[in-house]
Amino acid sequence: MHLFLEVVGGLSIVAGLAWLALYVLSYPLRHFSDGNCDDAEQRIITSPDGKHTIKSFHRACGAGSERPYSFYRVYLSTGNPNPGYEYTQIVEIRNVAIGQTSVAWDSPDEISVSYPSSAIVGEAYAKTFGVRVVLNPPLSESKNK
Repeated sequence: MHLFLEVVGGLSIVAGLAWLALYVLSYPLRHFSDGNCDDAEQRIITSPDGKHTIKSFHRACGAGSERPYSFYRVYLSTGNPNPGYEYTQIVEIRNVAIGQTSVAWDSPDEISVSYPSSAIVGEAYAKTFGVRVVLNPPLSESKNK
């Protein structure tokens, strides 16, 4: 019995050290893939002709009250019914607060995204699935990195 308890104790120590090592290695990745994010201003807007929808939201990520990572994303419907493929991202605006950005249909094949000139355009497509994307202020006036 004494030998059995020594083996169990030794295995417990090894398991504890392995868990500690995994925790230490995974700690820097604790917020990977939007793990600590909140979404706001979620909207789905149908195009005037009913062929497409756009889905938009403001996302704030990071620890604490300052939430250092803040961005606005716009997605366009693809027409693909398979789960996960219904929408594709067409615009990402970074460094914006809630209420500073908006998106609207100008016509059945054109949307406008408005944002402050201090924002950073992270990603924007000029035309996707036959829908033209207009940025206000124009891309040349924003601070791009």
